Amino acid sequence: MNRFSSNASRRTFLSGAAWTGLGLVHGQFAQGANRSELALPYSDIDWNACRQIGSVTHAHCRSQTSLDMLCRHQLKHLAISNYYPSAPCRPDERVREYQVSQNFATVTGKGYTEKPFHWNEIIRDPQSGWYEKLPADLQEAMPFKIGRPCFSQIPSDVILCPNAEHHSMTDSGGHFNAVGSQFASGTFDVRGRYLLHKHGFAMGTGLPWREAFERMFAELEVADGGGVTINHPHWSRMSAAHAQELLDFDPRVLGIEIWNQTGHDINGRGWSLTQWDSLLSTGRRCWGFAVPDHGHNSNPKFHGRNILLVPQETPVYQLPAACLRAYRNGNFYATLLGRVCLNRIDFSGGRLSVEVTKPSSLRVVTAKGVVHEQTGMECSWTLPAGEGSTRNHVFVRVEADEQDGSDRTFTQPISLV
Repeated sequence: MNRFSSNASRRTFLSGAAWTGLGLVHGQFAQGANRSELALPYSDIDWNACRQIGSVTHAHCRSQTSLDMLCRHQLKHLAISNYYPSAPCRPDERVREYQVSQNFATVTGKGYTEKPFHWNEIIRDPQSGWYEKLPADLQEAMPFKIGRPCFSQIPSDVILCPNAEHHSMTDSGGHFNAVGSQFASGTFDVRGRYLLHKHGFAMGTGLPWREAFERMFAELEVADGGGVTINHPHWSRMSAAHAQELLDFDPRVLGIEIWNQTGHDINGRGWSLTQWDSLLSTGRRCWGFAVPDHGHNSNPKFHGRNILLVPQETPVYQLPAACLRAYRNGNFYATLLGRVCLNRIDFSGGRLSVEVTKPSSLRVVTAKGVVHEQTGMECSWTLPAGEGSTRNHVFVRVEADEQDGSDRTFTQPISLV
C-alpha cells in the first residue's frame, strides 16, 4: 500500500462504524431529498463511444503559472474554486480587481446585497471610513489599483467552469464549492486585515447555509447540471449529522471530497473514505470527489482529479453543459493521478463487472466493508442471494490501486436499495 493509503480499519468494520459519535444502523435509511431516487451512475454510458475528460472541482488559481500547472496534467475542465472573494473565475479577470471593487457583499443589517462596492472610497471615506486605523504598511498599499490580467493564455481546448469556494456561513463551519454556479460571496480581505468585517462586510458568505445553498442553486448555469460539493469533511472535522443534513437538503448537494491534497499536506487529513462509506451505508446518494485544492500551486506532482464521462459525439459548444451533467448524474470517477482509468463498469442482475486500464489491486466495497479483492485489470462480484442481501450491502463501489505505482481510482457508488 502506498503512502496515500487510508485507514485500513474501515475495510473490516464498516457495518458498525461510527463517525463523530453517530452510529449507523443498517436497514434504517435516509428519507431526505437524496433518497428520492436510486443512485445509478454509468447506467447510460456507452463505453465504446465515451470521451473521458480530466476535471477539477476544487483548485485555487489566479495566475498563469497556476493555470499552466493544471493544464500540464491534461486537465481540460477547470471548475476553479477561488475565494477572498469567492467569485467565479473569468478569462479576463485581473490582478487585484476585487480589491478595487465588486458588485456583491453580505452587509450587516441589509443581508446579501448586489450593488457596486468601491473599497478605496469606502475605507477612505472622511466620515465613515477607517483608513487611519489601519497599520502603516496597509495604508501605503492604498489606493488599490487593478493590475495585469491573471491569465495571458488559456488553451483553446480548456473549459473554465463557473465555481467558487464558499465559507463562513453563520450556522456551518464547512467549506463548499458551487460547481457550475455564478454565485459570488465574501470580500478580498483575507484574515480581516483591512477590517472590512468589523465595519459590516462579511468575510465570507455571512449567511445561513440553507440560504447560501439556495443562492448557489439559483445561479447554476445549467439547470440539470452541477451542484454543491462538501469540501474536505475529515480535515474540517464535520460531524456525520451535519453532513447528512446537508445531503438531505437538496439533490443538488452532490457529495463529499474523498481526497484533498492540501488536507493531506497540512495535517494528514486528506482522506475522507471512512466518512464516505458511513454516509453511503445510510442509503444516501453521495458522489465522491478527488481534488488538489491548493496543492498544485506548491507541488508539481499533486494528486486529485475527476474524470468525466461524456458521449463522444457531443459537439464542442455543448461540452461545458455536458460536463456539468456528468457531475450531477455521477458519470465520473475520482482518481489521484489519472493513470488507472476506468474502461467500463456494469451492474445488472446482481452481478458487478469492472475493467480498468492498468494492472491493479481491485477491491469491491459495500456497507459490509471490502467484500471481494482481485488482482489484474478486471474484476467481478455477485451480490449474495437471499432475503435482505441488498439491504445489508446497501451500495457497491470499486477501488483500484495501481500495482506498479501510486495511483488510486474510485468508481462512484451504485445504490442497491
